[in-house]
Amino acid sequence: MAMTLRANLAWLLFTAAILFWPGCSDSKSGPSRIEDLPVAGEIKLASLSAPVEVVTDRRGMRHVYGANEPDVIQVQGYLMARDRMAQMEFLRRAVEGRLSEVAYSAYPGLLDMDIGARFIGFGRLGKAIYDSLGAGDEVKAMLDAFSAGVNAYLAELRAGTATLPGGVGSLIHKDHLTDWSGADTLAIARYMSYDLSRSLEAELDMTAARAAIAEVFPAASADPARAARAGLFADFWSFSPGEPVFTREGIPNWPTDNGTVALRSPARPAPAFLPDLTVLKRARAFLAASRLPFEMRGAHGGSNNWVVHGSLTQSGFPLLANDPHLGLDSPPKFWYVHLNTRRAGGDMDAQGLSLAGAPGILLGYNDSVAWGLTTAVFDVQDVYQETIVPGAGGNLDAVQWKGATVPIEKRTETIALNNGQTREVTFEVVPHHGAIIPDSRTTDAALSVRWTGNDVSNELRAVSRLMKARNVTEVENALDFFEVGAQCFVTITRDGDIFWSTQSKVPRRDPRALTYDPVAQSGFAPAFVLPGSGEYEWIGTFVDEKYLPHDQNPSKGYIATANQDLVGLSADGNPFNDPVYLGFDWDVGHRMARIRARLEELLSSRKATPEDMIAIQADDRSVLGAKLTAAIVAELDRAEAEAAHPGTHPDLAAAVAAVGGDMPAVIALRDRLKAWRFSTPPAVEGAPTQSEIDESVATSIFNAIVPRLVRLSFGDEVEAIGVRPGDDYMAKTLQWALLEPQRLATYNDSIQDTVLWDDLTTPERESRGDRVLRAAHQARAFLSTTLGADLAGWRWGKLHRVTFKTLIPFFDAFDIPQSTDPDFPNGFPRHGDNFGVDASHTGLWDESDFTYGSGPQQRLVVEMTDQGPRVWNALAGGEVHDYMSPHHADEAQYWRKNEAPPLFFSEKDVVQNAETRERFAP
Repeated sequence: MAMTLRANLAWLLFTAAILFWPGCSDSKSGPSRIEDLPVAGEIKLASLSAPVEVVTDRRGMRHVYGANEPDVIQVQGYLMARDRMAQMEFLRRAVEGRLSEVAYSAYPGLLDMDIGARFIGFGRLGKAIYDSLGAGDEVKAMLDAFSAGVNAYLAELRAGTATLPGGVGSLIHKDHLTDWSGADTLAIARYMSYDLSRSLEAELDMTAARAAIAEVFPAASADPARAARAGLFADFWSFSPGEPVFTREGIPNWPTDNGTVALRSPARPAPAFLPDLTVLKRARAFLAASRLPFEMRGAHGGSNNWVVHGSLTQSGFPLLANDPHLGLDSPPKFWYVHLNTRRAGGDMDAQGLSLAGAPGILLGYNDSVAWGLTTAVFDVQDVYQETIVPGAGGNLDAVQWKGATVPIEKRTETIALNNGQTREVTFEVVPHHGAIIPDSRTTDAALSVRWTGNDVSNELRAVSRLMKARNVTEVENALDFFEVGAQCFVTITRDGDIFWSTQSKVPRRDPRALTYDPVAQSGFAPAFVLPGSGEYEWIGTFVDEKYLPHDQNPSKGYIATANQDLVGLSADGNPFNDPVYLGFDWDVGHRMARIRARLEELLSSRKATPEDMIAIQADDRSVLGAKLTAAIVAELDRAEAEAAHPGTHPDLAAAVAAVGGDMPAVIALRDRLKAWRFSTPPAVEGAPTQSEIDESVATSIFNAIVPRLVRLSFGDEVEAIGVRPGDDYMAKTLQWALLEPQRLATYNDSIQDTVLWDDLTTPERESRGDRVLRAAHQARAFLSTTLGADLAGWRWGKLHRVTFKTLIPFFDAFDIPQSTDPDFPNGFPRHGDNFGVDASHTGLWDESDFTYGSGPQQRLVVEMTDQGPRVWNALAGGEVHDYMSPHHADEAQYWRKNEAPPLFFSEKDVVQNAETRERFAP
């Protein structure tokens, strides 16, 4: 199957033909049909029914033209494997818990990761879904065709006629490359659904925090400082949005249709439930140790998408923009492809991004419809504390449930290690809930996890039908099969519609599980560990889809989502008291607020263009800086006054004395912040303007101050309770402490501020001004040490960088850029900062590392014309894993500059931008 010498000669002739084709750069001349291109090589795939043509364009995208879907999907599998087999092999081993088979000796920690993957059971779930498919099922045919293509390439690897790139074969020997199966694909897809919808860790952390706060900061404490912090949980883990901006106002079809069982009656208040701290500690430790070495979502995942109706665009056609924010890896999680049977009379002509290891197109468009995704952040996972009843007389241990005892089931799996040994691991399963978290069990208690993804579903059927959808009705019908891993699908159609759906399975909870009062901090909620006794269960059917957030052609003319509360369920600070419960762990809301502001500003002045959509995706405004800088400057003004006239602000006397002779230097930082307009240019390439330099320096100053202010203000409480809030929660705490302290439970009337500014570990009482001044002083010391004494050299791009890291351990040569890159050995310098639209989140706790690892996987913009799609995009990385390929990192150059060149969809555009043509034959 490998190319022959004759094929290589044909490739050279093809290249010459393209290079010297008269006027090939002119869209009005040159080749226009696939047959006009010379064939660079022919590859035999025995199970094809007819020849398949593949054109690779100058962006590296494969355009696959065949007579029928099985043939096209089979060639997709072969091509993806040729470009990404090392990545695919690593992914399937990771999600199926088989990394130890190849690398345990080098990294024994892989065993914990394998146990973690098998605890949820992605491999087992993938097999169960595959086995549920009937012999004539369209999805089974799709999976089998894809697997056949992958296996054809695996056969070449095992035969030695092809090799894995960059020496990866030394880690994964060819004999370990077993055939690919549909179950492998479904295991990867199930892991993605899990990672994009899990709330397990958040629920454990929040429960542990509540328990610790009750113990460390009791309201009845004899220590007034500790008693004043009894309400700390509400301040550190507020359920209110930081920005109250919603995609639509209110639950669809409510209250116009309120007779359904999908809506619940109000529940009575209930006391708090605080689980066993030992069980919580053990569960959290296991999950921390067993995290996979990659994550779909990444440390700071999110996404943006929006659609604009044609009545508000210059062309009159609707526009779509989508940039999903996941972990930035090399190679990327996705792979460009164009699948076409329409040319031969079929019903498929779809293009976009495939998930590595899976057939079809997850994110993309066809000639009538375009779609984009963001995570909906619905709560589809609950944790239960089980009461264990030890078995007697040889009987199995059981759990108490609804007044009876239910035996615990056991599942034993064997993990092979690459040193020839094996490890047996036994997992315990509560039949009505799910697996018990390993290591969490004590003699009488354990934690189990229930997740909608434990049940068989078929999201690939949704993908298959979405690729061929022609209108909103067909999109809705396709999405009926998208049950696990809730997403916000936004869609534009050739009919001119804009549409948004969150179709998925969302559990209905017993009203007793929804009694939590955030003010009283009592009651039960799915955000915390629930008792497993049977009163706090999922009940009946899932939430009726007519109550799930959706919209079509709204009067405002656009729809936007960014992982925030979609319909305002958290606007009152309590997401548990609405007719429908959907979730709690939404984004803080800053991205959505900025996107909405940009769209409103644009659409109020003129009609939108694709270039406008690209510009909004590239928005670099520091949303946190715009909110907090004035308050920080005000405290530094007070410090300046205290330094000039001691006693003016006595609460700052100690801090001013500690700063001493450095006060003029700190005030120089304040002056930079005063002049800041909140753009965040890197200002390290080319010849930046003075304005860009000034903005860049101010960005560095602000972002050096913030984590120090967070630590100085809240680090003492975090250390005391042993649980650190995530950045979205911490950002709200900081925002309200600086701007609206009366919103906080720790607000003290006597000082007209929150007590959180005071450091518990010192005898003095520190104020907000003290904390701000010390944070600014420490930030100056850091920046001077790191970047030099000259403020003009404090360019943000020297600190704020990104490297697309290899997925495969020990193979850093796949990084983009490489550490040996002459221009960017430390990563690409980037604009943006925390919570920005062009996601580049560095976090609120790290005081010295301002690099980041999560961001847009693509920057897609589609205009759906009456002739089909016009498309712009850039992929985060490249199409090919092999770092010797010209398509390994070429897309990264567009991505880092926020460029989104056109993609090629029509046959004429594809042919005129062709790089090679290959033929696959039976």
